[in-house]
Parts: sequence; C-alpha cells; structure tokens
Amino acid sequence: MNGLSGKTHRMAWRRLLAVVILAAASGQAMAQERTGSRVYDEQLRVALDKFDSETRENSVDVGGWLNMAFFNYDDAPARIERQMRQYELRAWASMNLQGVHKFYFRGLANYDDWSGQRQDEHGAEVERAWYQLDLTKLLQKSGQRPPVGAKIKLGRSFATIGTALVLSTTLDMGQVDITCGDWEFMGFLGHTLRDSWNIDNSPAVANRQQRWISGFQATYRGWNQHRPFVYFMHNDDNTDPSSSIAGPGQKYEYNSDYIGIGSTGTLCLPNLRYSVEGVYEFGRTYSAGTFPVGFEPGQSDNIRAWAIDAQIEYLFADCPTRPRVGFEYLFASGDSDRSTNHIGTDGGNRSGTEDHGFGAFGFRDLGIAFSPEISNIHVYAINASFFPMENIEMFEKMELGTKLFFYSRAHGSGPISDPTTTNEAQSSGFEMDFFANWRMTSDLALTVRYGSFFPGAAYKGGDKSARQFLYGGIVFSF
Repeated sequence: MNGLSGKTHRMAWRRLLAVVILAAASGQAMAQERTGSRVYDEQLRVALDKFDSETRENSVDVGGWLNMAFFNYDDAPARIERQMRQYELRAWASMNLQGVHKFYFRGLANYDDWSGQRQDEHGAEVERAWYQLDLTKLLQKSGQRPPVGAKIKLGRSFATIGTALVLSTTLDMGQVDITCGDWEFMGFLGHTLRDSWNIDNSPAVANRQQRWISGFQATYRGWNQHRPFVYFMHNDDNTDPSSSIAGPGQKYEYNSDYIGIGSTGTLCLPNLRYSVEGVYEFGRTYSAGTFPVGFEPGQSDNIRAWAIDAQIEYLFADCPTRPRVGFEYLFASGDSDRSTNHIGTDGGNRSGTEDHGFGAFGFRDLGIAFSPEISNIHVYAINASFFPMENIEMFEKMELGTKLFFYSRAHGSGPISDPTTTNEAQSSGFEMDFFANWRMTSDLALTVRYGSFFPGAAYKGGDKSARQFLYGGIVFSF
C-alpha cells in the first residue's frame, strides 16, 4: 500500500471527515458572507470598470476612490449576527495615446473590521493593469484601410463571456477582439488569481485556485434589435490542494467545457429589453474517496450539466419617476446523488456516476440574504424601481426599488450551496430585498440594500427562522 498501513489510512480519513463536518457547520455563513457581499462588490465593479473606458485621446489621467461600507448578516447555524466594516482605497492612472495605445492601472488597499467577531483582514493588491493596442487605428494613421477591426489587450482585467452566466471574474489574460462586417469575434486566454475563491469549496482548495480559462465568442450585429451570440469556453484546473487537509491520494481537479448560445436586445418596444442564454457543460471531475487498491488517485467521472437564464425588463421612459419593472428566470441543473456539496469534491458526486451539478464562474444577482450559487436551483425573480423625487434637484438621481425571489431546488434530493437544506423537498423559500441608490453629487454616491430570506420546506424546523442581510456603502471619487 505504498508504505501506508490500513490504520494510517483510516486515521487520515477521520481527520478529513472532521474538517468536512466543521466546514459544513460554518459553510452557510461563509457562503452567505461571500455571495451576499458580492452583489455589492459587483455593483461597485460595474461603475468603476465603466470609468476605465472613458479616457480621452492623448490624455494622462489619475484619480481614486474611497469606499466605506457596512455589512450586517445573520449567521443562522451559530444563531448570532455578524457585522463588518469595510474600508477601501483605490488609486488609478490611465494613459491614452491617439486612441492607439491605452494603459490602465488600478490598485486597492483595504481593511475589513470584524469588531472582534473574527480576525480583521487587510491587504493591498493590483486590481487592474492592462495595455490595449488598437491595430485598426494604428493602420489608419499610417494611411492604410484595414479590412477588419482588431484590438489586442494584455494584462489583468475583468473577463466575461456571453451574459456572464459562466464567467465573471478577474484574470491575468490576453484578449483579441475582431470586427468583420456584421460579425464580432472575441477570444481570450487567462489564468485565475492564485488567492481567489475556488468554485470547489472543499477545505483543501476553497481559498485557492490555479486555472487556465480560455474562450471564443462570435456575435452577429446585422440586426438592429438583436445581438445573437455563440461561444465555447474551456477550464483547465491545476489547483494544488493543501497537503495538511486533503485526504491521502485525493484529487480535486474540476476540468470543464461550456457551449453557450443566447441573445440580447429589445422586443417589440424600444424600451422592452431582454437577454437569454443557454449553456451545456461537459468535462471531467473527481469524486471524494475514489481510490483503487494502493491509495492511487481514483478515476475521474464525466460532467453533464446545463443551465439557462432569461431576463426581460421594461422602462417607462416617458412616465413621471421613470419606473422600471423586470422578471428573471434561472435554472441550473443539480445532481441527486451528491451528499452535502452542490459542486465541490468533499461531500460531492458519488464515484462512478455522471455529475449533473452545474458548476461555472459566472454571476447573477439572486438576492443578498439567501444568495444561492448557480447550481441545482430554480430562481424566479421580480424587480421594480423608480426615481420618486426626480423633480427635486438634490434627489433627482435617487433610485428606490425592490426585488422578490422565489427559490426551488432542481433535484429535491440533491444539495444546494446552503448545506442546511437537509430535507428532501424542492421548495427552498423566498426572499424580499429593498434598495436605494443615490448619486448625491458627481463625486459622491450612496447605496443601501436590505434582504430578508424566509426558508422553505427544504429546511428542517430548527433552521426556518428568517435570515437577514443589510449593507450600506458610500463612495467618494477624487
């Protein structure tokens, strides 16, 4: 047995089992903290990354943002509330040379104050650092007329594909964009940041990942109201598990491929916007404890999963207060023979069976209190917002709104991202969110959001108390 006795093997697996039990007990709170606060982070990221593209030709600009936020959420398994105060300082610099060469850098220094409930966290990192070459403009300035448009981008940037259902993360990457007639093509190759959170939340790999992600997308632009697209994405997992936690010989690789098709645009009315995307996932994954004789790593199993997301939104542009209403449906397949983990290795797929649990790197706003991950889930969401005081100058950019979510497991016997859903029932509950976004001045913005989740039949009686999440943030730009 490669020098290991049966007793040594049993002891190693007992240690691993203890780690898994402890991780499951705290997993719901940690997942809620990460995914709930990510809604706020994504809202902030969209605003900051939009600014990246607003640089002028032949310009050098510098600036920064100071962001202060407060988070309060229920840790349901521990039956306590947790609070965090977050302070973030970002500095950026950009340079644009005749629209041909673009440089952008953004650094972040942050401090998370847990008020003694957990160890405070702080650090500094490079959020963005990229260079873009516009080959079309370069050739035009030399008197040539290129038959296609082409841009090359290298560095650390935010990557998406499709409508971000399967990819929405920062990568160290290279990207090429080509336009040819009514077609637009995009291809990229990137590497995940080593210390980023893994989609596999097994303790041995949860806080690290080393993946090469590549993709190609073709978009047709010949129709005025629709932008259909098709894409392929590949994920190559090379993450090294922590040797002190991983079981003897256990592998944690999750190698997946995605084929997606969808469209965005308007339907019938100019202000009726839609997006739809369907994706099929296939590949290979490892199950927990799949070892043949001799403690050699086990055989990997096939992945066969799928997901679909459809959104529609109508803006009453000519009405007072500019009301907006929308609806979203999301489905992601699950696996009925997974024990406690919706996508991870530990407590995951049963050895020798196909894994039907959808797992990807995308993002959707699915509520902040429950905030499920996109796997083994049906989500029905309704949202509405308006600008109630648009005729008062001070409050004209203050938006108020609400979102209502209904959740159901795709497979009642399979797990979702909340491991406390132990009853074999599909109804997971519903959530009500209320939010306010207020652009007070050109340099000052405020956002507040509150969500309350009411567990459904998938939860045992002791876990059915309402769970709440509140965040507020203020951003000052300079």
